[in-house]
Amino acid sequence: MSVHRPGQRVAFVMDTRLCDAVHALADGADLLVIESTFLEEDAALAREYGHLTARQAATVAAECGVRRLVLTHFSQRYPDPSRYADEAAAVFSGDLVVAADLMTVPVPRRA
Repeated sequence: MSVHRPGQRVAFVMDTRLCDAVHALADGADLLVIESTFLEEDAALAREYGHLTARQAATVAAECGVRRLVLTHFSQRYPDPSRYADEAAAVFSGDLVVAADLMTVPVPRRA
């Protein structure tokens, strides 16, 4: 007899401001790849241009039980990518990755 085991769940959220669909996609994801174009200091610009901040992306991940969060789609106005990690880590305590070109990020295995 086999035992039910849920499959891995991956979600991608790009080029959007915060909305209900972002939470619906992220809910229970093992891996969430999500844009974080702006930092919170420029939240007004994020809203105006239809993007998320690193803090918003991390808050979604925390609220939705995401296991591995991958931040991507960064504005060139912030030359130091560690600022995205610092902002996200303030609200998300899970596995956090700041993506870089050609980076490989594995989907966490389920037990």
